[in-house]
Amino acid sequence: MGETIAVIGLGKMGKNVALNMLSRGYTVIASNRSPEPVDELKQSGAIPAYTFEDSVKLLPVPRKVWIMVPPGAVDEVVSRIKPHLQAGDIIIEAGNSNYKESARRHRELSESGIHFLDAGCSGGPSGARDGMCMMVGGDENVFRLVEPILRNLSVPDGVAYVGPAGSGHFVKMVHNAIEYGMMQSIGEGFELLEKGPYELDMREIAYLWNRGSVVRSYLVELVERALSKDPKLEAIEGYVEDTGEGRWAIQAAIERDVPFTGLSHALFARFRSRKNSFSDKILAALRNEFGGHAVKEKKSG
Repeated sequence: MGETIAVIGLGKMGKNVALNMLSRGYTVIASNRSPEPVDELKQSGAIPAYTFEDSVKLLPVPRKVWIMVPPGAVDEVVSRIKPHLQAGDIIIEAGNSNYKESARRHRELSESGIHFLDAGCSGGPSGARDGMCMMVGGDENVFRLVEPILRNLSVPDGVAYVGPAGSGHFVKMVHNAIEYGMMQSIGEGFELLEKGPYELDMREIAYLWNRGSVVRSYLVELVERALSKDPKLEAIEGYVEDTGEGRWAIQAAIERDVPFTGLSHALFARFRSRKNSFSDKILAALRNEFGGHAVKEKKSG
């Protein structure tokens, strides 16, 4: 049996990370705010812990804790488990936190000798289950301690130590900003196809573009997948949420005098997505395909 890791937060990503760990021989202590996901992971072989505190109490020393909760919940989780940790224990915070907050947490925990790594994870729930891309910040010697675990959870060559505390989440923030812009371009392009003078099979075009064209990509592949299910995306509203990383990236760009026109347009386009255009439907469908983000279904009648 491999090492023992506590996984706190069993949402779309955390649950699949825990399953990934279990499939690779790690012992997983699973914890979540609500008990149902814990019960589900228990059926898959995880050790259940019905409080965050209990999850770390069950760990052998040095403890390794994987936190995957929304950004606004990280401080609560850390404050609850910190009294049960000691110098040399390692927290891997793998959500989409603001990089400045991650640097602060590293600084505060270091005062007690507790190690903190910020790990930006890309790949959506399917990547969390079968192999992610990870960008990790923190102390390099601590990264090296858990590097074998991170590489086991990722695709080949899918892990990089990118720099000091906060840098992992900074790189992930910029990654998501690029994603915003790419999605917006794809959505607008398909809207022009949809409103153009020809009756086009857009699923077929998405399939074609992924066969050697310069715009071939995972995102275009997901467009094809979404259009295969609903060729005109009639079942969903063109309402596109944002989860914070785009706003943080724009602020970081302003602080550094970096022109960020593409991402700014993409974020502001999400703000006006209540107009329910076809491009917005493409964006909503893409977010659902790669990240399992909820879509607003069209009301019947």
